[in-house]
Amino acid sequence: MQPASMPGGRGSPGQNGPAPGLAVGPIGLVAALRVQSALAAALMAAFCAAALAGVGFGMGAQVAVLLVAIVLVGFPHGAFDHLVALPILRPRLGRHWWAPFGLGYLALAGLVWLAWLAAPAATLAGFLVASVLHFGLGDVEDGLAPRRVPVAVSVLTYGALPILLPMALHPADAAPVLAALADVPVGAMQDTLGLATWLLLPWCVAFAVVVLAALRERRGVAERLAMAAGFVLLPPLLAFGIYFGAGHAVRHLLRLGAWHGGPPRAAARWMAWTMLPAAAVCAAGIAGLAWLGRDAAADVLAPLFRVIAALTLPHMVVTAWLDTQPAGDARPDAVVAAGAAPPP
Repeated sequence: MQPASMPGGRGSPGQNGPAPGLAVGPIGLVAALRVQSALAAALMAAFCAAALAGVGFGMGAQVAVLLVAIVLVGFPHGAFDHLVALPILRPRLGRHWWAPFGLGYLALAGLVWLAWLAAPAATLAGFLVASVLHFGLGDVEDGLAPRRVPVAVSVLTYGALPILLPMALHPADAAPVLAALADVPVGAMQDTLGLATWLLLPWCVAFAVVVLAALRERRGVAERLAMAAGFVLLPPLLAFGIYFGAGHAVRHLLRLGAWHGGPPRAAARWMAWTMLPAAAVCAAGIAGLAWLGRDAAADVLAPLFRVIAALTLPHMVVTAWLDTQPAGDARPDAVVAAGAAPPP
């Protein structure tokens, strides 16, 4: 979701400048995104350096990093979908706008869940393609894509980074997780992932083209290079936890803070009030899995991931839909005026 682009249409801060009135504290949204990018690159680089120095990351450490990312920013960052949709839908549908929105959101999630049950392998394939588009569009909206490269190339190149690299370079690690989701034998999934290696060379060429073009335009590429190195050198779960927790979801939250439009403290308080329930539910679910024990938890992990995936697709659809809304349709002050923000 890229709320900060909505008041000005599809433009991104890196391409057209920040929309009027959007600021995260005194440094502004663009500068905040640069700080986030530098910190994310430094964090991934530190883990890569540790791996090159011979430090091993066991499954416990990998899962811990991923869970921290999911609890703190991953699950909560999707908790704003209804609030961002409010100023668009309420003027059109009235005070009960939330009913059709909620029903549509849950209906789409339910359809995805039924698809997992009926055709898990095909649904997994579709979900991975949708994830590539979602991550890629997010990076393009954040101004990371160079102008001289077609947008579709940048979207597919950046979006494939966290999806293609783990499958092509770490099939032994990725296969068990994907096999459980697709309900196929691990050996069969490993054979399928072998096909991903054929996409690796074209992706590397496209990545080099996009990065070189970004360098010529003086766009920051340190985070993209660090993330690519992380997915090469680190176990997939660990690399994805850093990519998602320090990159994608944090940029989303920075944009939400800017989209709020109020003073930094008010924006932070609004975000905290919105995120806390989702974070609490997520943390309680993880605690419940820990209480069940390793064997019992393993039996529910695949269904749990399918539920998360089912809820993720409506989030992707809301994101893409909101990006198409005309300028001014999703004003930050409309959310505040409608009572979405907590009282000061």
